[in-house]
Amino acid sequence: MPCLPNMAVLRGNNLSKKFPGVLALDKVDIEIKSGKVHALVGANGAGKSTLVKILTGYYDSYDGSVTIDNQEVILRTPFDALHNGIEVVHQEVDTQLVPTLTVAENLYLENFANRYGTIVSTRDLKKKAEKDLSDIGFPIPAFEKVENLSLHEKQQLVIARALLHKVKFLILDEPTSSLSLIEAEKLFELVKKLKARDVGILYISQRLDEIQIVADEVTVLRNGRKAAYFEHVPQLSKIVEAMLDSPQEDLFPKKDLRQFGQEILRVEDLKCLNRVNGVSFSVRKGEILAITGLTGAGKTETLKAIFGAIRANNGKIFVNGKQIKITSPVDAIKSGIYLVPEERRKEGLILDKSARENITIPFLKNFCGFLGKILKKNECNHAKSLAEKVRLVPFDIERQAQYFSGGNQQKIVVSRWLGGKPKVLLLDEPTQGVDVGAKKEIYQLIIQVAKESAVILATSEINEAVGIADRILVMRNGKIVAELTYENADSKAIMSYAAGVKQ
Repeated sequence: MPCLPNMAVLRGNNLSKKFPGVLALDKVDIEIKSGKVHALVGANGAGKSTLVKILTGYYDSYDGSVTIDNQEVILRTPFDALHNGIEVVHQEVDTQLVPTLTVAENLYLENFANRYGTIVSTRDLKKKAEKDLSDIGFPIPAFEKVENLSLHEKQQLVIARALLHKVKFLILDEPTSSLSLIEAEKLFELVKKLKARDVGILYISQRLDEIQIVADEVTVLRNGRKAAYFEHVPQLSKIVEAMLDSPQEDLFPKKDLRQFGQEILRVEDLKCLNRVNGVSFSVRKGEILAITGLTGAGKTETLKAIFGAIRANNGKIFVNGKQIKITSPVDAIKSGIYLVPEERRKEGLILDKSARENITIPFLKNFCGFLGKILKKNECNHAKSLAEKVRLVPFDIERQAQYFSGGNQQKIVVSRWLGGKPKVLLLDEPTQGVDVGAKKEIYQLIIQVAKESAVILATSEINEAVGIADRILVMRNGKIVAELTYENADSKAIMSYAAGVKQ
């Protein structure tokens, strides 16, 4: 589409980036126009992050050029990007915040850095922060320390800080990954307002349904190259086909008629932290039970209480009909209850340790010989067999966990627990932040695990709950407000229960 005379345009021309033995980005062109939302999609490892890092000055060297309004700009440091009106809101929000400072202090962090020796009035700072946050529509407590915020509140803060700057081009990297459906709707409205102010937006998301809502045009990357460009948002099947280089298949495995076994887990009147208020349910061997609801409904706290990661105030837990006491994850693991947490990088992995070490760490005693010495060969064989089972890519168990894609990091956490032959596998947002291809593989893994175990899956994606589960529980305000089987599951009805429209 031809650009209007007053339209600001950020162009990447023939952008390439090489690492030792890897061509991460190969002659990619992209164009971000003021007042437009350009969606960037692709599987993990497609080159999205590399492209964003070039545009935000993360790399001091790359091939190709970047121009703004046909004038070449040099982007070798993050300051270069900020100077040229380019800002980014990263998916990993903790890397952009100082946890020991307040919301207000984090909101104006750059201002403090540029005002050496200036005395700031605490009252004025709070007043300004409250007004700015209110104007943006993010009701975050201005004087709360960031370390006390929930994940979605931290993301709101980072987005708010970026919006307060006079940006020309804003890059949103998985901006709704930790937001509820209602909060995501507010973000979409915010994006519309930014477009009206002629801000150009590069929108990166694995949730393709969002692309239909916010985007004006779409670029698809695959294996470091530009696989497709759509001037208008096409049918999602075309985007998926371009991402995977194959026709779209059903995302969720077919639900063959399965016979469920005996009850494995029963929870009665579980309460904790005023976030779980009298939750009761059971799940049988071979069954996949989904717990869905909006952010803050109590899904995560329910799973963590069952696993012993947070202390329950009340309630009973039964495994195979026998009541057990769980006061810590050690108790849960001994009972065959395992958790794949929502924040895999923070709670599920030791990032600077190898895939092998992350896979075997809970069960190291199984590989110990005389005097407790670890038998490395046995440990390696165990890790390799599990990595093969989950199709870890690349198949390198000595590679540090931090260097795997998000989907493969999730596979490492899942494979760890497969080695312990779980009775109950708890999965908290298992496909958050992973691409379509990785989602399909994770769903297949869940089906395989369910053949021998009971699976409980907490997800804020209602379509995921409907697509993968045999039975669905809907939570709101810490309580179960509805229960549906997959035969009568309806996405609109579930959303109505979750949002409080239906009682």
